[in-house]
Amino acid sequence: MEKDGQERIVVRTLGEFSISCGRYRISDADSRTKKVWLLLEYLVSNRLKDLSLEQIAEAVWNDGEESDNPANALKNLVYRARSVLRELCPEGDVDFIIFSRNTYLWNREIPCVVDVEDFEQCCLAGENVALPETERIDAYLKAIALYQGEFLPKSSYADWVITKSAYYATLYNNAVDQVVAMLDRHKRYEDIVEVCEAAVLRHPYNEAIHYAMMRALVASGQRRKAIAHYEYLSDFFYKKLGVTLSESVRSLYKEMTSGMESIEADVDSIEKDLCEKAPPQCAFSCDYEVFKQFYRIQARSIARTGQSVHIALLTVRGLHGELPEPRQLQKLMSLLKEVVLESLRKGDVVAAYSANQLVVMLPMTTYENGEMVLRRILSAFGKKHRVRDCFIDTKLREINPSAF
Repeated sequence: MEKDGQERIVVRTLGEFSISCGRYRISDADSRTKKVWLLLEYLVSNRLKDLSLEQIAEAVWNDGEESDNPANALKNLVYRARSVLRELCPEGDVDFIIFSRNTYLWNREIPCVVDVEDFEQCCLAGENVALPETERIDAYLKAIALYQGEFLPKSSYADWVITKSAYYATLYNNAVDQVVAMLDRHKRYEDIVEVCEAAVLRHPYNEAIHYAMMRALVASGQRRKAIAHYEYLSDFFYKKLGVTLSESVRSLYKEMTSGMESIEADVDSIEKDLCEKAPPQCAFSCDYEVFKQFYRIQARSIARTGQSVHIALLTVRGLHGELPEPRQLQKLMSLLKEVVLESLRKGDVVAAYSANQLVVMLPMTTYENGEMVLRRILSAFGKKHRVRDCFIDTKLREINPSAF
């Protein structure tokens, strides 16, 4: 490989670590010693800095492992790294790692494109308020496309990687927030959806991104998709974190459902759309916002018919009344919901009220029958969860139509 007309080296550090030169490529997916990769990653990531032997050794051996002869150990590691790099240019002799000023460094004379350097430059261009907003949008979108995942994920244990990874993740989150706001001003809703769909895969617990995506879906005429995403999100947050969504997200859901556009259709089409795809096998499970609508419908109905409808609240507590730790609570609530759905009728309704509570609606049920249902649930739960580390507190109350 000659200096003139030399092929560029392309380095990826976001989502993986790989070095490519033309048709040749090496990556951390290959079975190599971790320290060889860590050395290469450190030298490439700091190729524009002047590093000392001490800094390099500390970065590579930051796991507490020591050597009787650090200088010789580093020399041997560099030799092995150079052997790996030869695979990039089997037809030539290129010094990727050179020894200069009593230290090792990545050869800066080799044309090299590093994704994280381009990513940072694009983020800086996006932040430049002196540029036209359309150019800033393009810069941010390019930065977001370059961010293919966590910085050096297979070396995430290294202290220097942790610091850089947090920095680049912050840049990415800021890029998403800024470009979504700009795209919204330009009414580029489909671009917002595309940005947010990628972002929620990387940061699934960021409610703000989900919120922006649902708003953009509604604005672009995809209201049903927005509602479906909310329902998925509500279930996801409950199962993974044991929490309900924020008030702002729930308010958006109310707006989405209350403002449904009317679509002209015949009654057969509407009935087909309303019917469940498969015959129901258990009680109806829904989001708490939907549960409230069911409650209000039942309350209005019993004021006229006089039928009895009861509400039950089931609360999971530790043996001393405390809230179980999150991981244990998640398992307990998942099991309780499973038992409740199996124990109730198909016309009963169940929703998560809080991280440790389920609320149940029992239409056309007397108080005595309601208590019997709760005893059945507690018995079934006890058979499935035999460890005595919690108890289920139950409350039963009849809906009062006079309040409506």
